[in-house]
Order: sequence, then structure tokens, then C-alpha cells
Amino acid sequence: MTRIGGIIFARMNSKRLPGKAMVDISGKTLLERVIERTKKIKNIEHFCIATSINKEDDEIASFAIRNQISLYRGSLNNVISRAAEAATRYKYDSFLRICGDRPFFDIDIYDEMLTIHKLEKHELTTNIFPRTVPPGLTGEIIDLKSLRRVLNLTTDKLDMEHLTRYYYNNSEKFKIFNCNFYNEKETLELRLVVDDENDLDRARWISSNLNEDVNFSLYQKKIISLAKDWQILNLRNQ
Repeated sequence: MTRIGGIIFARMNSKRLPGKAMVDISGKTLLERVIERTKKIKNIEHFCIATSINKEDDEIASFAIRNQISLYRGSLNNVISRAAEAATRYKYDSFLRICGDRPFFDIDIYDEMLTIHKLEKHELTTNIFPRTVPPGLTGEIIDLKSLRRVLNLTTDKLDMEHLTRYYYNNSEKFKIFNCNFYNEKETLELRLVVDDENDLDRARWISSNLNEDVNFSLYQKKIISLAKDWQILNLRNQ
């Protein structure tokens, strides 16, 4: 029986937005928003937070412990080893990579991708090879055996830091499947990730204009609509 988990990757030492895991977005921290959405993913059996052993990430670890969320702490820069070790700890055969800077990821997209991954037994199921979603809706499901192979195939620091870089640069070595979701250039150029101060302003504005109690499909459409509205407002103010 294949066990698929979710790993939330979070850290405090972001250069562009220090301490971003715990920044406030309309009354909830960024990490809280990511966790809330993760809990609604139907096709994962378990999830954990994977952060580093560095002191600045003690706050993330404490948050996980207080909220009874499974936790793994490993290398800050060797994200591949941290991922493989976390997946091994919690007995995942494959895992959904959940970046801690995506407060608006689409649960339906992830569930569809997880179903495909489990049925077709891909080594990497993705939606960015080529990109078919805007940043913030990226999805990647990784087979643990293939990730262990990557650990033996590369020592490049950039490969270690960027979890799937080696897969994409050496695609002929892996069974990769790309899911198609959006084709419109206007949608693909949106940003729903939180990586800098401007992204944070956008996320706060979108969150403050959302009704989080509505049907999820309508909620996700509203997020896309608001992101487009924000883009128009920004262009007007330039």
C-alpha cells in the first residue's frame, strides 16, 4: 500500500522577507494559513512540518509542538536530505511538497495531482514542467525512492538547496508527468506566493477581501479574480 504524505517546508531566515513563516496575514500567520489548507487535502494520509535545526527555526518547532503537528528538523541548506529524512521518519512512499509561502494553494489541484501520481506511479508529478499555474499554486509530488537516487547522483549545492532542480535538469532519468491547469497568459503571470514585501501586501489585501466560508471552488475562483484586481490596481498606481 502506497503511503502519500505532505511535507510543509518552512524557515525563518528568508533573505527577502525575514521571519516570513510567522508574518501576520489578516489575523493569521502565513504558516497557520498553509496548515489550514493542508488539513483539507483529501489524498494525503498524514502531514508534517520540516524545518531546520538552526536556532532561528526554534519558533517554528515550538509552534508545531504546541499545535500537535508532526515535526522534523534537519539541514537548512540541504533540503533534499531534510525531505528524504522527514519522509523516511513518517514512512511516506511519496510526498506532496508544500511550500510554507503559499497561503492560497488550490486544494482541488493538489488532490487531482495526488490521484494521478498514485495511479500512474510517477517519480515526479508536477505542474511546472512547463508551468501551467501561477507561482503560489505550484504542485510537486515526489517519489521517495527517486529522491534517494538524486542524493547519490549529485553533490551540487544548488541541487541540494532546490528540491526538484536535479529532476528538471535531468528529466530523461526520471518518470515525470506534468499536469495542465491554466493556459491563459494573464493567469499564469499572477503571483500568489509570499516571497517579499509586495507579495505580503498582496496576500493581506486578498485575504481581507475574501469570504472564507463560501464553497471552496468559488473561494478559489475569487482568489484568482482578486489577484487580477490587485495587478490592475498596482498598474494604475505606477
